[in-house]
Amino acid sequence: MKKLGIETYAGRIQQHQDNYPRQSDFSFAVYGQLWIYGMELWADLALSLISLKPHKRLFFKRGFQALSLMKQAV
Repeated sequence: MKKLGIETYAGRIQQHQDNYPRQSDFSFAVYGQLWIYGMELWADLALSLISLKPHKRLFFKRGFQALSLMKQAV
């Protein structure tokens, strides 16, 4: 999932001063599966939030694109 460039949505990104990544690939994948489950569970609420905040639509769209890429990877 890191190769897809979606780590900013599914995990904590590495800070510039860190020598080691904050999460291993295994914990990143486990957290990604939980993120997918949570998004499926709360998809209706997310869609209603999109209608309430139209100026944030681009951010929601990026999150949903990351979700679809994560589903393909898992």
